[in-house]
Amino acid sequence: MIRIIIAALLAGGLSLAALYGAHTYLGIGGAAPAGDLAVDPVADLADEDVVADQGDDLAGEQAGMPADEAATPEGASAPSGNFVHTAQTDYHGYYLPTAPLQTGDWMLRHIHIGHASQFAGFEESGENPDLVPVWIEFAHVDAETLISEEGFEYPSRSRRVRASRYHIGEVHFELAASDEEVGEVYVYGRLDADQIQGPVEGSTGVPALTGGAELNGERLGNLSFDHWYGH
Repeated sequence: MIRIIIAALLAGGLSLAALYGAHTYLGIGGAAPAGDLAVDPVADLADEDVVADQGDDLAGEQAGMPADEAATPEGASAPSGNFVHTAQTDYHGYYLPTAPLQTGDWMLRHIHIGHASQFAGFEESGENPDLVPVWIEFAHVDAETLISEEGFEYPSRSRRVRASRYHIGEVHFELAASDEEVGEVYVYGRLDADQIQGPVEGSTGVPALTGGAELNGERLGNLSFDHWYGH
C-alpha cells in the first residue's frame, strides 16, 4: 500500500494535501502549526513563494529543503540548511505585535530581521550562532520600564533569542528559536513588502507580517506585526 501511494505521488496522481489534509504545512518548523486556524495566510502563497507543483514539493521535502523554495529557476541552486535567506526586498527592521503575545512570564516585544550586511557577515563567519541576524525578543511581565539616554523605553529584564532556524523568502517567513527561560518558539507567516517603512516614514498602519505561532506548544493564529525601521 505504501509503495502504491509513493508511486502515485511521484507520478502526480495524488497531492500531499489530499494525503495529509489541506492544512498540512511543510516549512522548516517540522510540525503543522495551527491546522485549525480560521485563517492560514501561509496556505495562500501558492502563486508566489510556495511550490505549486506537487512533484517539486515532494522532492523538496525529501531533500530537507523548505517546501516553498524547493522549486527554483533553471540553473539556480535550491536553498538548503537551517538558515535560508532568499528575499530580494530589504526586510530589515523590527516587527512589533499588534496585540499582546505571552508565553509563561514572558511577553513578546518584537521580531528582528537584520541588514543585508548582517546576513553577509553571518554567512562569511560560517554561521556563527552569535551573529545570527534574525532574533525574537521577550520582556518579563514583572520588568520595570526604564528610559535610555536617548529617551527610549526598554524593560529592565528581557531575553533576546537568536533564531536556531529561519527562512526568509520574498513573502515567506519562518523563525524557530529555543531559550532556557522563554522556551520553544516558532513563528511563521507572510511578509508584505508594501508595508515596509523606511528610516524616515512612519508606520503604514497595515501589518507587514501576518501569520501564526507556536509558543511552548500553544498554537496561536491570526497574528499580525507592524514594521518599524528602528534607529
